[in-house]
Amino acid sequence: MSRKMYSAQEIKEFIEEFRANGGRPAGRFEGATLLLLDSGPEADGSPHVSPLNFYAERGRYFVFAANDGADEDPHWMEQLRANPNATIEVDGQVLRVTATELHGAERSSMYARQARRYPQFEVLQEATSRVIPVVELVPAGNS
Repeated sequence: MSRKMYSAQEIKEFIEEFRANGGRPAGRFEGATLLLLDSGPEADGSPHVSPLNFYAERGRYFVFAANDGADEDPHWMEQLRANPNATIEVDGQVLRVTATELHGAERSSMYARQARRYPQFEVLQEATSRVIPVVELVPAGNS
């Protein structure tokens, strides 16, 4: 099952508004815990920037490769597996991060925390045959 909740134009507009608002979601996303992940260049050299819901804990950021419940991982997940060095924009800051995919009990625990905060994550997991990856993003200097 492959589906997209938002068009490329809607994502572009969200990113522009996010940046114009000092790194905070506005409009219908105001108050949501969102960051921008630049997971690396596209084939044409342009950045691949994805708005993602996150969970923050102890200076680390956790993101969830839900891909709207599709049966394949999102492009940004593939990029982080190939190169774990990325950049995030969050709360008006631009941070270099290193990505680590969580597995086993650690992954399950963090996904459950997110699903308690946002129950739609339970629905997304039920919609797909894959285990939705959880990625820990650690800012440079926060090991």
